[in-house]
Amino acid sequence: MEDRKIQWHPGFVAAMNLEFKENQRDLIFEKEYNLNTKPLETDLLIIKKNPAIELKNEIGGFFRGHNIMEYKSPGDEVNMNTFYKVQGYACIYKAAGTGTGEIEETDITTAIVREGKPKKLLQRLAEKGYPITNTRKGIYGIEAGGIFPTQIVVTKELDKEDHVWLASLSEKLEKEDMRKLLERVRGLTGEYDKEMADSILKVSIDANKHLIKEMMEDESMYETLMELMEPQIQIREQKSWDEGQKQGWE
Repeated sequence: MEDRKIQWHPGFVAAMNLEFKENQRDLIFEKEYNLNTKPLETDLLIIKKNPAIELKNEIGGFFRGHNIMEYKSPGDEVNMNTFYKVQGYACIYKAAGTGTGEIEETDITTAIVREGKPKKLLQRLAEKGYPITNTRKGIYGIEAGGIFPTQIVVTKELDKEDHVWLASLSEKLEKEDMRKLLERVRGLTGEYDKEMADSILKVSIDANKHLIKEMMEDESMYETLMELMEPQIQIREQKSWDEGQKQGWE
């Protein structure tokens, strides 16, 4: 049977929600936000309710009031076209405004998030004379006159302890990475947080089936894995049952 396509983007949105868990009440998360009346949307828009609020997650240190984020899965290419596309999103968002009033261009940032470092893009930006700062591990800030400020977040370079959710969106997880993710998932108590974590866990499991198989053979991990994977198994079994019934009726 052909493997199901890995749903990276829902996992990314869930990861960003949990990355900013300590400031969830201060932020509005708009996934697949429609930038205009036509079907043009960005992966995630994060709005700070109060621009003066200081976000605890270091990724938010770059944020202004309105922050447009583009996520690229491990196999996706990131190049100058990607950079200009995200800038285009910001232009459309600024022009469209909102029902509550005009958005200042100085209150918008853009971001590209990817597991691997886009070396060619960073080199090309440097060649164009755009200053690139790297004051935080895995976070590259790009300031360019006349263009919205951008940060490129390289999840592979982020501190795994501080950014376990984003770091888990990978096809190359190791046992220790999965253990940390499982421990963090088990430590959640709120229903919303658990729902977000379930999306991340689903992606991580689908992308690292060989690792899961290996860990299932470890008696100490088997019970934990089954406990956390049970909801996904039930959903898949129910979906298969529903599809079987539908085919039967047809």
